[in-house]
Amino acid sequence: MPERVAASQSKYRTAPEVVAEYIRDAIYRNELRPGQQLQQEELAVKFGISRIPVRDALRQLQGEGLVELYPNRGAFVSNPGVEELREVFGLRILLEAYALRMAVPNFTKAELELCASLLAQLESIANRADWSRTDQEFHAALYAPCRQPRTLGLIDNLRGSVNRFYYLYLSPESYGPDCLREHRQILKACQKKDADGAVALLERHLRNALKEVESISVQP
Repeated sequence: MPERVAASQSKYRTAPEVVAEYIRDAIYRNELRPGQQLQQEELAVKFGISRIPVRDALRQLQGEGLVELYPNRGAFVSNPGVEELREVFGLRILLEAYALRMAVPNFTKAELELCASLLAQLESIANRADWSRTDQEFHAALYAPCRQPRTLGLIDNLRGSVNRFYYLYLSPESYGPDCLREHRQILKACQKKDADGAVALLERHLRNALKEVESISVQP
């Protein structure tokens, strides 16, 4: 991200938010590898800012599970093991099932149309990164009608913890057809205002996603 772009965007977002987005995107795209150290001074120079907002950005990413901070050692890209990923998915199932159950009675016609539009986009995407991004947007649209910002924020953070694996390993060609079928089933249940059915389908969908992630060789 060029410094002038970051400077322009900082008119609308704080410096820590701009830096966090830059690092987050680099992690998702594997430009920053698990275990790699993040040089705070280099980041400060890159964005033309002091080290204080850089540290704030790193603490934010630590809260998302993307960065690990060690006293006297610095910041490193996190390298979650299989057990940690299972924990993240366990929390996702609990929170996303809760959010969807609360959302189903509140869906407006426009919100259901948005979900259908995002699902249609997924059917034509072949790029792995675009697939993951649109998949996240679809899930966010499913949960938005719950009208609970804190819950939605927690869900977004948990999704961030596993996004790198979607970007790197889950291709639309191999994972996409099954995922799309499950998405259609969930959306159909939402359209019918069937909260129990939608939640059951979502839980199965997330467990299937966990199986895909578990099949990836991750160092503990």
